[in-house]
Amino acid sequence: MSTDFEKQLQRQPLRELPRDWRAEILATAAGPRPDSIQSRGDGVSAWPSLRAWAALAAVWPIIFLLQFTSPAEPQPAGNSPGMTMRSFAMLHEQTLLMAESFGQPNAGQPAAAVPAPPKPRSEIARRQLIG
Repeated sequence: MSTDFEKQLQRQPLRELPRDWRAEILATAAGPRPDSIQSRGDGVSAWPSLRAWAALAAVWPIIFLLQFTSPAEPQPAGNSPGMTMRSFAMLHEQTLLMAESFGQPNAGQPAAAVPAPPKPRSEIARRQLIG
């Protein structure tokens, strides 16, 4: 089912393309292909440097090789001692100094005791009358 506009277009004869347009279009089509390296005239090539792509292609396999040959998890040092009393005391002293510098009162005092949570109510014996 065609509309009136489509019918009108079908009745019009096709016009021939002007000769100079045709020559220009064919010259452009016969020109250099986009896959070849072109220069824009300002000294900069239209495509990235082939050396840069080659360097990037050479670096990626090295990165993958290093990634797969490295250990999955860091290994702990075998002979490293744990935290000694001296290092614990130094850490505690640094913590106190930082607390004092931020202006926290009672920085050297131990924290107040936390009250014990209430006991469950199930311990209270209740009698129910069935009746």
